[in-house]
Amino acid sequence: MKNLLLIALLALVSQQLLSQNNLSLDWGNTSNYIAHGRTLSANQSCFQPGVYYSIDKGPTIMAWFSLPYDRNFKALDEWDIIVNHNVKLFDAEQTWNIDLHGYVNYWYLPVNEESDIQNFYQGMKYNAGIHFPFVLSDNSSFSMTTGYDFYYYHQLGRDMGIRAAGIHEFLIKFNKTYKKVSLGAKSVISNNQGAVSYAIEPGWAFFSQHLSCSYNFKLVTLSAGINYQHTLDALIPTGIDKNFTWFSFNIGKSFQL
Repeated sequence: MKNLLLIALLALVSQQLLSQNNLSLDWGNTSNYIAHGRTLSANQSCFQPGVYYSIDKGPTIMAWFSLPYDRNFKALDEWDIIVNHNVKLFDAEQTWNIDLHGYVNYWYLPVNEESDIQNFYQGMKYNAGIHFPFVLSDNSSFSMTTGYDFYYYHQLGRDMGIRAAGIHEFLIKFNKTYKKVSLGAKSVISNNQGAVSYAIEPGWAFFSQHLSCSYNFKLVTLSAGINYQHTLDALIPTGIDKNFTWFSFNIGKSFQL
């Protein structure tokens, strides 16, 4: 049995050494950190760097951070470790596919001025979803994706008033590529079952639209986005999560390993 386990381990290591894994670095910026219809930065601009290690035919492991530029809001710093995986059911070349995906996200807020044995807040977030991508042009430069995603939040350790509950989101998005330029448009509607805040009344939370553009240079990829959210009944009682318009700008670099 030990020999079989050793052989299996060596085979796994050999497969990873021979596979084409990918390391990506992202220098992200946003005018407001919006997640599932809520501002998590008190409407402050944030620096959001990330490091992503993608294993060929395996998961992607991420370290991601959100840091308000105004350090008077340093208590809203967030650090995340995420393990994400997605599987396309059909490998053959065709005009449509089924994408199953999900992730596990551990997050914590490292800064807290209050006196307590545990001096930071932490929690978990889970995602599972199914998307249906369709190719709409003969040269595969224009595509459409429809899909559904489920998210679930809960806190760990110290109580910070987070309600454990789920979020349902439905989306449709379009993508058009031309040489090194990629254009994207996405709409999302969300139903929040009271996740995160006890002020949220379960129901429809927001409807949002997103436009993006990216350009792939030889050294880096530049991307920018403009986003608008119309807040619906479920989020109105929070008092802060009203209609939002926010912008993003990212610089990304990938390496084949």
